[in-house]
Amino acid sequence: MNFVRIGDILRSKNSRNTMLRNNILLSAIMKVTGLATSFLIVPITLDFLDNEQYGVWMTLTSILLWFAFFDVGLGNGMRNYLAQAIAQEDYAKGRTYLTTTLVMLTAIAMVLAILSVTFIMAADLKAVFNTTQLTTKQLRLPVLVAIVMTLINFVTKNIGVVYIALQKYAVNDLITISASVVGLIAVFVLTKTIPPGNLTAIVLVFTVLPVIGFLTAGIPLFRRYPQLRPSRGDFDWHIGKQLLGKGMGFFFIQITSCLIIFGGSNLFITQFAGPEAVTTYNIAYKYFNQLAIAYTIVVSPMWNAYTEAAVKGDYVWIKSNFRRSLAIWALMLSGGLFMLLVAHLFFRFWVGNAVTVPFSVSLSVLCYITFFNLNNCVTMLINGLNKISVQIVTSVIATAAFLVAVMILGPKLGIEGVVGCMAASYAAMAAVHLYQCHLLIHQKATGIWNR
Repeated sequence: MNFVRIGDILRSKNSRNTMLRNNILLSAIMKVTGLATSFLIVPITLDFLDNEQYGVWMTLTSILLWFAFFDVGLGNGMRNYLAQAIAQEDYAKGRTYLTTTLVMLTAIAMVLAILSVTFIMAADLKAVFNTTQLTTKQLRLPVLVAIVMTLINFVTKNIGVVYIALQKYAVNDLITISASVVGLIAVFVLTKTIPPGNLTAIVLVFTVLPVIGFLTAGIPLFRRYPQLRPSRGDFDWHIGKQLLGKGMGFFFIQITSCLIIFGGSNLFITQFAGPEAVTTYNIAYKYFNQLAIAYTIVVSPMWNAYTEAAVKGDYVWIKSNFRRSLAIWALMLSGGLFMLLVAHLFFRFWVGNAVTVPFSVSLSVLCYITFFNLNNCVTMLINGLNKISVQIVTSVIATAAFLVAVMILGPKLGIEGVVGCMAASYAAMAAVHLYQCHLLIHQKATGIWNR
């Protein structure tokens, strides 16, 4: 019965389901392209950087992820309000939300840039990355370039958020995947034209291209929707305070469950087990993360579809599609178990003898991805309905428990200890959020469950 229900969305003529179907199918094409790109880029990059340098790069990407979250939730807050304005065809208000968000993000990025440059010039980067091969002087330039370009993208990536609010989720995927494909080509060219081990060149490829992609995508966006084109005169501090109020909720969620638990994984592993262990973990993560990518294809477009349905009071549609998303999660779990069985064969084919991934690492990463997907499923509904107060509480509590557990188990169990703590944290959050979804769908949520 569940598989029949999953197929219903592909046959439905409901306009909202049609939009969802188009986003899912187009995103699937983009994600398959991204899947091929992500697998190809690993052996090419490993051939250009050795295991320790690659581990340093992976640790740096985790630090860059932290900067992406310091928008204090403004992007996600704007996404919800912009989607509501578009659903109500109030484009002037939508333009005000967008302009106000971009101005505030630019100010935040400038402050972060000043603080980051000051820290980089003074810090012992060799100790931060726990590396024996690279000196602080050698690390300073690539880290500076990476952070500055990430902060520029901190603002420009919101062009993709506008596409998402317009329920054109696949376009945002197209921008991201295009940058990845061009990046793959660029890294391949690097391996043929310059000596290996140039970390700065790798940083330039992977941080500059996304900025170019989003800026380019803004040209057709604002030609097609000139009524949404940002204007300095549309900045509204009262709207800004509204965005900050909702955005701070998303920020607390990001800074805890996303930034510390997910974003801190590479840093914890490199401190407890060294940079080479980061490489081992990332090989397993990139393999099993395809389950998260595939599931994201299905559930991510639902965020703003839930928002539109709630604005129009269509809770029957919300209930039906939430059940479908859970059925697909169960299907993904079955696929994950099969991937676990053949993981050792795939790793041997993919990276050969360059990296060995123990079964225990594969199992722990699969558990983490499984519960991450489940929590992703339920929070799409909660975020779409703008009822995030419970998420703030669960994220803070789960993160505190994670930090205590990882400090105890990380030094003893290494990769498996860190990733096992990540899995347990997401499992606990998903259980609470499932209960809230039940209340919201049946319109029985009260108190904090409805805020």
